[in-house]
Amino acid sequence: MKDARKLEAEGPADPWRSCSRGPLREGIFTVNKDWLGGAGLSEWDPERVSAFRKTAMSFLRENFPNGQLRYASAHVDEEAYHIHFVVAVWTEKPSANRGHQILLQASENPLIKSYEHAQDLAGEAFETIGITRGERRAEARRQARAEGKPLPEKRQHVPPSKWRAEERQKAQAEKKRILGDAQEEAKAAVENGRDLAKATVKKSRKRAVKEARARKQRTARETAKMIRRRDTAEAEAVQNKKAADAANALKKKIVAEVGALEPRVKGYEARAEEAAEKYRAETAARKSEEEKRARVMQERQQAEQMLNAKKAEKSNLAAQLLQMVQHRGQEEKAVAEARAARLAEEKRLQEAEEKVRLKATEAEVITDAIGTGLDLVADGAICWREASADQQAGLAWGVAAPDTKGARDEKLKEIRPAMRMVTRIAQLVARTVKRALANERQKLKQDADYVRGLRQKWEPEDAARLKRITLGGIDSGPK
Repeated sequence: MKDARKLEAEGPADPWRSCSRGPLREGIFTVNKDWLGGAGLSEWDPERVSAFRKTAMSFLRENFPNGQLRYASAHVDEEAYHIHFVVAVWTEKPSANRGHQILLQASENPLIKSYEHAQDLAGEAFETIGITRGERRAEARRQARAEGKPLPEKRQHVPPSKWRAEERQKAQAEKKRILGDAQEEAKAAVENGRDLAKATVKKSRKRAVKEARARKQRTARETAKMIRRRDTAEAEAVQNKKAADAANALKKKIVAEVGALEPRVKGYEARAEEAAEKYRAETAARKSEEEKRARVMQERQQAEQMLNAKKAEKSNLAAQLLQMVQHRGQEEKAVAEARAARLAEEKRLQEAEEKVRLKATEAEVITDAIGTGLDLVADGAICWREASADQQAGLAWGVAAPDTKGARDEKLKEIRPAMRMVTRIAQLVARTVKRALANERQKLKQDADYVRGLRQKWEPEDAARLKRITLGGIDSGPK
């Protein structure tokens, strides 16, 4: 009982096993751009893109079954075609304290438990379209470590933001190099022109100045072109970042909505499975009845064959033939009765199915009403009012009740299907609070009685000293 009260005080627990990376896992399928035909959408081979997408989706559906695959999206915004996906792995765990639990635990899927194993399986799946697995660098490092050899250099993933920053730095460096070369070339041209002008001032001065001006203009154009290229790259980087932020926000919203709907969907599936099981049992009974009828029909056919054989062989068995005809009439009557019983049974099954559907609908309405009632009681909008001299006991609006009469009527309409249960819950909450307050008052009364008993046992000097302390402090003297 102590453990039960402790668990009730803790309240509901999160339905996933806590781990360092959270309950969901995100992955990506991609391939070298050369296999697709080049860099960018305009150079890709459509047939290879289609084959890559079909193979990837087949692999995901096969290795993340039963609703584990929650999201998959193809992107064409980079040099190579790629697919992002998100999975949520549910598992069932028996527990000594909490009983049967359904948890979100990513490591239950073998592909997430070992990413190297996932790469092996993906390599086998994509071999059918001519894509082979990448280098086994982790295995090579383990083998080198076991043999005591120097470890191969570990490759590091470069984020897109860092790659774009490096590309911008390269563009800046290239711009500076081109500008410096142009300036050096212009300076050399000027010097050459000056030397040539000293030798042939009248013949080549105009030509040297023209060539220097042309070189300067070419340098200016190259510089402007590099500046425009840099600005374009920075603008594309900002747009890509905005698109990525919007996609991440949408993904989080979708995952939250899916997680909120998951318990309700499981409840619907459980109720549907119960109804289906009952329908299968009734179908089996009906099938047994049809097999029985088929046996009766087969017996009737056998009887007719025997009748024809006896009629052909002996004419003196008319009495027996008449008896068999009468027996045949009884069998046909029995078949007609069986057919009528089957029709009645089918009608009864249809009525039972309709009742099950109505009860399921009623249960859903009552469940929603109970949820709304619990929210109102928890928020303090509805509370239990004990009986008094001028009013009866019953539900009453609390401090957090809706302000308008229309809103209150709407709330009452929502909880009316489960009014008895909501009333019982509000009554239990009110009496629990009242019982807790009564216990606290009893403790305060006991403390007051204890202090009163101590005062009665004090000596006159102690009582006078306490009085002086109360009125003015220890050193203030009598008052």
